[in-house]
Order: sequence, then C-alpha cells, then structure tokens
Amino acid sequence: MSKKIKGRTAEILKAPRSRRKFLTQSAAATGGLAGILATGIAPAFAQQRELKVLVNSHFVPSSDEELLRQMKEFGKAEGVKVRLDRVAHLQLPAVLAGEIQGQKGHDVVVMRNADANLYSKHLVSLDGLYEKIGKAGGGWTNNDFGKGRDGKQKAIPWFFISFPIAIRTDLVSEIGENMPDTWDDVLRIGTKLKKKGHPVGIQLSHGADSNWILRGLLWSYGAKLVEKDSKTVAVNSKETVEAFKYIKALYNDAMESEVLAWDDRNNNVCLASGKCSMILNPVSAYRSAVRDNALIQGTQRPVHQVINHIMPPKGPAGRHMAASHQGVGIWKFSKNVEVGKKFLDYHFQADNADKHLHASAGYNQPLLKTHALHPLYASNAKYYFAPFIGWYTHAIGWPGVPTAASATIYDQYLLPDAAAAAATGKATPEEAVKKLEKQMKRLYGRFK
Repeated sequence: MSKKIKGRTAEILKAPRSRRKFLTQSAAATGGLAGILATGIAPAFAQQRELKVLVNSHFVPSSDEELLRQMKEFGKAEGVKVRLDRVAHLQLPAVLAGEIQGQKGHDVVVMRNADANLYSKHLVSLDGLYEKIGKAGGGWTNNDFGKGRDGKQKAIPWFFISFPIAIRTDLVSEIGENMPDTWDDVLRIGTKLKKKGHPVGIQLSHGADSNWILRGLLWSYGAKLVEKDSKTVAVNSKETVEAFKYIKALYNDAMESEVLAWDDRNNNVCLASGKCSMILNPVSAYRSAVRDNALIQGTQRPVHQVINHIMPPKGPAGRHMAASHQGVGIWKFSKNVEVGKKFLDYHFQADNADKHLHASAGYNQPLLKTHALHPLYASNAKYYFAPFIGWYTHAIGWPGVPTAASATIYDQYLLPDAAAAAATGKATPEEAVKKLEKQMKRLYGRFK
C-alpha cells in the first residue's frame, strides 16, 4: 500500500465523528429535505441530460466525496450532467415515498435493507448487471439482499455495516481470560467483569443496534423468525426459547438495567467512558473514543488503545450476525435508466470500488468477495475481523430475503420487546416467544 493511501486512511481514522450526531444531521447538497422533495420538476429534456443520484449521508464524509468524484468522471466521459443529493437517514423514507407518489425525482437511489422489496414494482430489474458485477468481483457474500417481490434483483448490493464485538482487551487480560469466541464465553467473562464494575453492554431497547444484535444471537442458537420462503413465521421453537433463556442469564449476570432504555449512542458512551467491558457495535464506537481522546479512569492512557474488535460470538448453531445493508437501485420512472445502469457498472469496477472503500476508511464492508479481502484492513489491527465477518452476516429476514413484513417487525421493535420481557421476568421465555409469534403472524398476514 502506498504511503499516500496509508496517510489518507490514517487521517480519516483519526477524525471520527459521533454516529448519533452524524445520523441526525442532514447534509443535503440541494438544501435539505425540502430541496430534494422539489426535484424532478425540470423539463424532460433537462432530466435526460442529468443523472441524479440520492444517498443517505455517509458516516465518513469522504466516502460521499469519492462517490461524487466518480460521478463527475463518469459524466464527463458520457457527456451528461451529474448531481449527488444526500439526506440524513431518518429523512430518506419520506424522500423515497415522495418520489414514488410524484413519479419523478432521482434516477439512481440508495435502497437499504428491505427497501428493494418494499418498492419492488417501482424499480428496474437489474439481474444482468447483478450477475456481471458479481462475476467480476468473485461472487457475492450475500445472495439474499436486494430482491424484489417478483424474485428479480431490484438493487445492486453495495455494502453492509458490521457488528463485531468491541472489547476492552486489558480488562479481559486482568482476569486471566482469553478473548471470547462463543456466547457462553461472553456470559462467563461478562459475569466476572461485571463484578469488577465493567458490565457487558447489549441493548434490550428500541434501538437499531438491539434489532441487529438480537437477530444474530437467535440465529446463532438455530432459531429463526421466518422460514426460507420469507412468509412462514417460525419463531416459536425450542431454539428461540433457549436463546431467550440465554438473554435472561446474560442480563441478570453480566449486564445492568440501563440497557433497557439505551439508544444507539449509549453503548458507545459506556465503552468509551471505561465502564463497559464489551459491546457489539460498528467501528464507530472505537472511532468515537479516538475522536474524544477518552482516558481510562484514573490514568492518562487513552481507552481506544485497549479496545479491539473480534468476530461476533458463536452459538450452538454456529456464528451468525445481522447487519444493516445498503444497495443501489434505479426507478422505473427515471428518464435515464440506461445511463444509470452504465454508471453502476462503472462504479463497481474494481478500481473504483477500491477507491470508494479506501475513502470510507474501511467502514463500508463490501459484499463482493474480492473486495472483502482488501489490503486496507491489514493496515489497522482494529480491522482484523473485517475480511471475514461477511461470511457470517445476514440481512433482516434471513434465512429468507428482506421483505416489507420483516422490516415492519424490525420497525416496531417486536424482538427487543420480547427479549426484554424474558430478561426482566415480566414473561417466561416460553410466554415471550408465544406472544412474539402471535404479533408476527398478525403482521405477516397483512402482507399476503
């Protein structure tokens, strides 16, 4: 790796930003949500000469900067104008819904998690391009993401945001333990460290992180919310009950009651403050500790020096974790469908994909196998997990595909609520599972 690339990567890694602060801000090039909702009113001939792309603002701004650079380079070669619009992630659903209602707006749009299924009939089928990009990139680590209701590929998988364990290596060493590899290890080590004032921090609350982590834990126990057909509710099983029993033990023995009210920021703060011994989280928690130069209490040693990332834990059914996935699709009402396809083909070429990954400082976890083994990850020991975690990471709806129904279960926090009830004794694990099954069947019935 060149000194220039290493220097740029180091510069990005030294300037992390609060994920919570970042996610709640709008960085729209067109003047925010109102400006984007007003797009698409230009004459048809102007739309045909301008490729408009919509994304949610990236946690690492240089990632969006590189995307825009590639768009300009592509536009110059193709003789078309280009425009990149960005909104905060919470605004994105309103923008997409507005464009569908008006049948005008952007051409290429970001499609997260179950969006490709939700907006299936409004998106161009990209099967040929999906196959071409996948073949050139050594295949996909996830073949379920981006599918429409008709089984066609409605979004090209872009990247995912992974959930490794972020752990205080010094605390584990102090009690004479090795790094945890299984959920049983997490419970054993976490129980010891809680007694020393350093509990485990896993949300059992209305937060995105709780949704991802609990799905991964259930899958690791052999449980599943739905069958592979993506329609049949399958949560009521002995495997789910065992997973809920484990969650109850972890809550009682290794965690504190504050996790019941946490948002996606609190576990980051708990780790960086020196209180939590381990959490499951994207690398933003580590980056926040770097940014704030948080110190180990009573010392002058930065806490980020003793934080490392390791693979999510294995359970009786192996190692599994859920994660937020991002893809890119093209609206059917776009006047520039073929230009949009050409740009995506261009963007996913090896050299451009490489530059985009570098620009994100490794935050973008690629879904193409060739890029998953990127040398960037060897430049920082904190990222040793990154080339491999994609093998064990799934989108919501697994072992099926992400669907509107699975997204609704996610949005209503049904799994975190059920897990919290079992953990706190408000319901037995069996009762919590049965209630969850009833809720899921009712909601899945609406999407038949």
